[in-house]
Amino acid sequence: MDQLQHKVLYGFGDSLIAGHELHIGLLDDFAQRHQLEFHNFAANGATIIPTQPADHTWASENQVPDLATQIKAAPAIQPDLIIFDGTTNDAISYVDQLRPLGQIAADFLPISFDTNTYCGCFELVLQLLRSRYPLTPIYFVGVHHMPAIPLERQDKIQATAAKICGKWGIPVIDLYHAGQINTFIAEQARQYSYNNGQQPHAGGDGTHLNAEGYQRFYTPMLEAKITPEFND
Repeated sequence: MDQLQHKVLYGFGDSLIAGHELHIGLLDDFAQRHQLEFHNFAANGATIIPTQPADHTWASENQVPDLATQIKAAPAIQPDLIIFDGTTNDAISYVDQLRPLGQIAADFLPISFDTNTYCGCFELVLQLLRSRYPLTPIYFVGVHHMPAIPLERQDKIQATAAKICGKWGIPVIDLYHAGQINTFIAEQARQYSYNNGQQPHAGGDGTHLNAEGYQRFYTPMLEAKITPEFND
């Protein structure tokens, strides 16, 4: 029997979880297969680092709820499972540009987190998750390589996020290094990504995968990491 069936899943993060224009994100197929009660709190354009009024030209982009805001707004009731992401938009707009990457704190106290940096904001997100949902299994998704972000910056932010997760005891579902999907490869971007929700099979810039892309690459990694923990 599938022990995940009918469990409650909370998802936090950006458009790769929210679903972009198709409203199909990296968790949807996994949730459907296991008949999870999926509550998706992710938002297109969301970041780990909170936006400031002058960060973006368009005012609406400065009003997207960052991950800490998403977590605080979610129900306090304990879900059975939490999955989140949080590298893409920070790498596109913030790290090494508007904000520094920063340093990992030496302890677990919020007073030690420099929230002007990616590291400090990421640790704050983990502290909020652990304090708000102390008994819930939590997983971080290291998303696939994508050409919208310089490779060196992607490498750095993915490595940092994984290291912080290790400090906090959060398992990483590592599509970045082991997911078999890298949309720097033009044919993978053409077949499995899209820009326009009206044309999900027309090929995209490699950031948002279509339903087939998430099903083929993300679902097996999610299942391999998560289902043994519930079915043992």
